[in-house]
Amino acid sequence: MRALKGLVAGLGLMIVIIMSVIAYGLYKKSSDPDFKFFSLGGESTTSSTPAATPNAPSAAAPGIKGFGDVMVSLPEGCSITGVTGEGPRLFLKIGPAGPPCERIVVLDANTGAILGDIKATP
Repeated sequence: MRALKGLVAGLGLMIVIIMSVIAYGLYKKSSDPDFKFFSLGGESTTSSTPAATPNAPSAAAPGIKGFGDVMVSLPEGCSITGVTGEGPRLFLKIGPAGPPCERIVVLDANTGAILGDIKATP
């Protein structure tokens, strides 16, 4: 009888631990869509785009891989007027106001890949 009580208590504790891990995973996934508990050996999370050039890892932060230089092509007379970040994404505001320049370039902060441009048209 004593062994059965121990078994039931142990299984109950395992259920509580597993539910806590699931709740933590759901919380992390809601705040970071790229979050994974395990990284499988065959999967590659980096995308190969001509804009991202791999380079040696940065010595500034151990464990963080550097992605090298990212070249963003801008039309003549345009420049980056602002940079903001949201999770693993960087948003470069290109200006000045006007059709050839006014847009937002979206970058992946982890890999340096250019994900796309956001352009507004009237």
